[in-house]
Amino acid sequence: MTQPGPDEDGGRPPLSQQDKRARVGATAAAIAIAAVVTSIVLGIGVAALLATAGSDETTEDLAAPAAVETSAATGVTETSPAPVAPPSVLVPSTVPPTVPPTTTPSAVGIAGSANKEAKQAPPKVEVAAGECLSALGDKEVTKAACGSAESRYKVVAAGPAGTACPSDADSGHTLGETTLCLDIDWVVGSCVDVSGDQPQRTECGPGGVQVISILPDTVNVNACPSADRGFVYDERRFVVCIGDR
Repeated sequence: MTQPGPDEDGGRPPLSQQDKRARVGATAAAIAIAAVVTSIVLGIGVAALLATAGSDETTEDLAAPAAVETSAATGVTETSPAPVAPPSVLVPSTVPPTVPPTTTPSAVGIAGSANKEAKQAPPKVEVAAGECLSALGDKEVTKAACGSAESRYKVVAAGPAGTACPSDADSGHTLGETTLCLDIDWVVGSCVDVSGDQPQRTECGPGGVQVISILPDTVNVNACPSADRGFVYDERRFVVCIGDR
């Protein structure tokens, strides 16, 4: 074999066997390192692709529409329910529960009740002391001229319900918000039937008494000169002298 001249191989001296072996080892080491780095990069890329593919498949499974199947026997199309996503975990809210509003009666309802009560209020009696009545009712009284044939009672006092009447009054009558204190409408010379629940002015004759006189400022029935007896009003101090006719 002819050895190359000094101008061959770029003018460089030929490599020794030891240098050649060193160069070959370095090249092999570089190739091995590159292979390891490449395998690591490929492994990371494959893992990322697998993770992405798994996430896409899960999303497609959850969002997949209901499968449509056709029964070969009946020809009826049946829809299978789509997969249901697992329920979310509910965290208790820290917001206090809503308190239901308090219901208050409306102003219209209150006014309606007031009007109803006003309609049912007891009647107001316009009667004054000194007036006379012909009849007493549960809801009204009938006025009459004192001393007339229709007159039965004379009002001696009138006041709010519960007013105390004189102890010697012939009757007391409460009507609505008013209490009436009553005496028999005594008229000298007239006759009155006092045998019933209410006095009745009547013709003089059997069953009635005739008013002979009315004596003021006394409680002595013996002061009646020509009467058989009399009605004594001891609190107000007068005597009604009567006789049978």
